[in-house]
Amino acid sequence: MGFLKRSGRGGGDGQLVRVAVASHEPEAEMLLQVLRNAGIPAMQRRTEFDHPGMLAAGPRVILVPARYALEAHALLDPLPDEPDAP
Repeated sequence: MGFLKRSGRGGGDGQLVRVAVASHEPEAEMLLQVLRNAGIPAMQRRTEFDHPGMLAAGPRVILVPARYALEAHALLDPLPDEPDAP
């Protein structure tokens, strides 16, 4: 998982960007699986709000390498509601 390391080399290849926020670890794992099934490397990170003693509770951010951000958003972001037909 070399993409997880931030590196000053290579023009931003190691830059991670947030593509989603999960309410808890099980939700984060589900989002990670969706991304990984699509071939997008991803990781989760506890937010500063979380407390280590809470185990699986607490919000998590989902991070992907910057070059995968658009594809990850396309998979995870909800589609806008269609207008009601008359």
